[in-house]
Formats: sequence, structure tokens, C-alpha cells
Amino acid sequence: MELFIGELTALGAALAFGFTSTFFTLAGRKLGALTLLSFSLPISVTLLTIIHTIMIGEVFPLSAGLDRWFFLGVSGIIGFVLSSSLLLRAFQYIGPRLSFLVASCSPIMGAILAWIFLGQELPANAILGIALVLGGILWVVSEGSSDEIKTDASNANYRKGVTLAFIAALGQAVSFVFSSQGVSGEFSAMSASLMRASAGAVTAWLFIIVQGQVRQNIKLVLANPRSMLFVCIAAVSGPVIGASLVLVSLQFTSVGVSSTLANTTPIILIPIGYFVFKERITMRAIIGTIIAIVGVAVLFT
Repeated sequence: MELFIGELTALGAALAFGFTSTFFTLAGRKLGALTLLSFSLPISVTLLTIIHTIMIGEVFPLSAGLDRWFFLGVSGIIGFVLSSSLLLRAFQYIGPRLSFLVASCSPIMGAILAWIFLGQELPANAILGIALVLGGILWVVSEGSSDEIKTDASNANYRKGVTLAFIAALGQAVSFVFSSQGVSGEFSAMSASLMRASAGAVTAWLFIIVQGQVRQNIKLVLANPRSMLFVCIAAVSGPVIGASLVLVSLQFTSVGVSSTLANTTPIILIPIGYFVFKERITMRAIIGTIIAIVGVAVLFT
């Protein structure tokens, strides 16, 4: 079982991201994308600092080298702020289904970037497994999308949404590559999570300060305490649990495999959508899930 630590932790991250997406969706009905990120990340930093102090024995990983700060800082800024903001913005133009459809190419981008810059090559079974997992995800999230595409393909909002989702996918791929470098050499995943979240939180708030929206965001949060509760839960499941599991995964397996399994969230969202949002589970979703599970099984061989 120790041979599959990277794969198992990546799947655990996908499950955590599923809960994050759900609670961000609930909170997003009242709060904007940047507000969600700007308040969830400081909460995550606070929790990670407490956990880091207990586990590592120091409040902050000040002894980490500048190279790790560079790789993990860039990874946090791109992954937590840039990519997440663009994906949430894409939701507004083309909806979550089409956004996830475009974003599903992120693992392929990550595998290619890791091959070019890190020299990570994938064995035949990994390529087959990744293809099956991505095929299952694409089959699920593309349901009902053909009519939307026919209707909106010439629409400016559609083009904007697809472009934003594609850039978000590329950002996640780049973030995975930088994270892989940042945790190399058995560096503490908890320290890396704290460094990434800190870089993301500082960047998000600098952006808000520059825009002059500090007071507006605080008023919005105070006026929606229930939404803030959802943000707190999302902050724990995403930047704390999910992101930490991804970093552990990257220490044991390749960027391609880790990013593929961590991006199985659309499959995990099927039962969550059924119980939370009362969404219907279709035969297409079942078939896509089976294909993805077969792909996961291949990745474990």
C-alpha cells in the first residue's frame, strides 16, 4: 500500500476539493469570487500555522531556502489566486459544466510541462490510466453541453468563458509543476502548504487594497454570516486538507498522475450534487464514472 501513497493522497485531495466546490458554491450566491478567496485564504493560513507549530515545532518555516519560497510562492499565487479567480469568473460566462469541461485538460498540460521542464516520463499504463480518467470526466461534464455550445458558440461571453477556463487550466498545470519542485527532497508538505497559502493570501489582499475594496468586502461578509460559515468550511477542506494532500502526492508520484487523480472532483461531485443540490444522476454520469474508476485502477497497477 505504501507504493500508492501518491495516488491515494491525490484521490483524497479530489474528495476534499469536492467539498470545497460545494461550500464555495453555496457561499458564492452571496459573495463574489475575490471575496471568497480573500477571506478563505487567511483562515487557511491561521489553521495551517497552528497545525505547523504543533507538528513541526516552529510557527513559520523561515528556515526554508529562497528557492523553495520562489517555487511554492509562485505556485500559491498562480494556483490559489489567479487560476481560481479565472475559473470562478468562467462560471459566470459559461457555467460550471462547460468550465470544468475546458479545465479537464489541465492534467495533460501538467504532464507535458513536467516532461519538458522536470524530465518526468510516464509509463504506458500511466498514459492509459490518465486517458481513461480524463475520458470519463469529459464524458460526465460534457452532458448537455452540445446544445449550449450550439447556442453560444458565436456569443462573446462564450468565448470569454472558454478563454478564462483554458487559462485557469494552464495556471493549475503550472502550479502543479512549481509545487513539485518546491516539495522536492522530502520537504515538509505542511510547511509547503503554509508557504503557498501565505503567498496566495497576501496577493489576494494586495489586489483588494489596490482596488480600494477593503471596506466593501468586510461589509459584505458581515452582512452574510451564513455564507462566511461556508467559507470557513471551504477554507479547511480546500487550502488546508486538499492542497496539503496534493503536495504529499507530488512527493510520491509524477505531476501527470497526481494532477489527473486530484482533478477527478467532477466525478466526486455527482453524489454531492444529488444529496445537496437535488441533481438527477443520469446514465451518462454513471458510465463516465465507471470509465474514470477503471482509469484509476489502471493507475494503481
